[in-house]
Amino acid sequence: MYLLGIAELAVYNFFKGDFAMTRPKAFSGALQYINPALAYISGTLLLVAVLVFFLNRYRFLALSVIIGLVFLLATTRHIYDLWQDPVNAYKSLWLIGGAFLIMTTLPQLKKYRKEVIWANLVVLFLFFVDCGFAHFLYADFVKDLILPFIPYHLFWTYFAAICLLGGGLGLLIPPTQRLAALLSGIEIAGWFVLLHVPRALTLHGDEWIGVGESLAISGICFMIYCLLGEKNQDTSTRIPNAPGVK
Repeated sequence: MYLLGIAELAVYNFFKGDFAMTRPKAFSGALQYINPALAYISGTLLLVAVLVFFLNRYRFLALSVIIGLVFLLATTRHIYDLWQDPVNAYKSLWLIGGAFLIMTTLPQLKKYRKEVIWANLVVLFLFFVDCGFAHFLYADFVKDLILPFIPYHLFWTYFAAICLLGGGLGLLIPPTQRLAALLSGIEIAGWFVLLHVPRALTLHGDEWIGVGESLAISGICFMIYCLLGEKNQDTSTRIPNAPGVK
C-alpha cells in the first residue's frame, strides 16, 4: 500500500509539473525554472524505484532513492518555508519513515527495527495530534470535505478528530501501540475509499495527492502493526534457560 501510494504520487508529478508529495511551496527565484523538468525526472525515478523493489532487485537502493527524493524535494522545502505548514511537513517525514520501515525487513538492517519503529511512532503521533486539533479548529472547512451522501458532516468531523487524537496517543503507549496502529490504518483506509478517491474523481487536480498520501500512510500503519506483532511473537516463542537447549 505504501509503495502503491508512492507510485500514484509519482505519476501525479507529471500532471502537476512539480513534486506532488506533501504540497511543498513552489520554488521561487531562479529555481522556479527547474520545473517541470525536475517533476518529470523525480517522478520517473520514483516509478523506477517502486518497480525495481517489486522485481526484488536492488531493494536497498530503491528505498534510498525514495528517501532521498522526498527529503530533498519536500522536507527541505518545508524547512526553508520555516515549517509554516506543519501538517504537510509531517507528511514528508512519515513518507521517509515508511521507506525506512521497509528497509528493516532487509536482513542487514533488521537490527535497527526497534529504533525505526519508534521514530515512526513519534512522527505519526505528532501528525495525528496536529491533524486532530486542526479538525476542531477548522471544523467548518473539514465538514465540507465530506461527500454529500454521508449524513451528519459535523459529527463525523469531530469523531474523526477524536479518533486521530486517540490514535496518536495510543501509538506512544506500548500496550496499545499495535491496536492504535491497526485502527488508525483502518480509519485512513476508509478515508481513502470514502473521501479521497471520490473527491479526486470529481474535483481532479491536487485532490489526487490525497489519494496517494492516504494509501501510503494507511500502509505505514499496517506495517507498524505487523512489525510489532513479529517482535511480540519472537519474544513469546523464545524459551529462556531451558534445560538441554543451547
